[in-house]
Amino acid sequence: MAGILAGVARRHASLGSVASGMVAAKAPGARVLPALAMPQRRSICASPARHNTCVNPGWPVMYHITYDKPGWDPEMELEYDVMPRDEFGVPAHIPPELSTTIRHTYYVPPQYYPFLKKLGDDTPELKPFTDKLMNGEMTFDDYEEMFYTFAKPLKIHRPLIPMPYRTAEEIKRTDEVVWEGAWLSFRQRVLGDYTSQLYFRDYIAGMALGLYFAWVYIQTHRQYRIDMKLFYLEAPEHKINWVKPRGDL
Repeated sequence: MAGILAGVARRHASLGSVASGMVAAKAPGARVLPALAMPQRRSICASPARHNTCVNPGWPVMYHITYDKPGWDPEMELEYDVMPRDEFGVPAHIPPELSTTIRHTYYVPPQYYPFLKKLGDDTPELKPFTDKLMNGEMTFDDYEEMFYTFAKPLKIHRPLIPMPYRTAEEIKRTDEVVWEGAWLSFRQRVLGDYTSQLYFRDYIAGMALGLYFAWVYIQTHRQYRIDMKLFYLEAPEHKINWVKPRGDL
């Protein structure tokens, strides 16, 4: 073992002499720096004295996170992708006593003004509302008044709804198609009843089988307890390693 260590030491010494000779040959007169003398590196916009959290002096710190933005704390920065708003679009951080005083109106791009003007000229009853909409003065209350004033219930006269087009040959097979539809509906009802009975029967059979095996296990355990009680109480002469009575008890 000592010989092996000596050989390793001689090898390292020879390598070190070769390396020093190469350095001397490459740059004669240059001062050789030690291997551990590394240049110092500094982080941009980061100082070792800045911490994002409180650090107790003397306590070990597992890791320290620094950012390229000085003074930026991600836990204190409030940046949300979606800002919560109320029903009028006002940000939720504005108190209601302030947001309710804002007069909310509807905005329409100017390219729609000619259409709104023509609509108001053609329908005089709508002209006050179209003018308010173009002037940016229509509020939600005005919109509700306009909607419920001019809204009419939809009247549907079903005999006027055209039936799908069918050829004469298709019309002749109407009864056959109706019979096929009734036959498919009957098959679906039968399949539903059969599937329901099948799964219900399997459920009942599975529960009964599980209860039977549970009953067998309980009875086996009960009989085992009875046998052990009889064995230890009624047949002490068969016990091995029992304490033999000394006769004075």
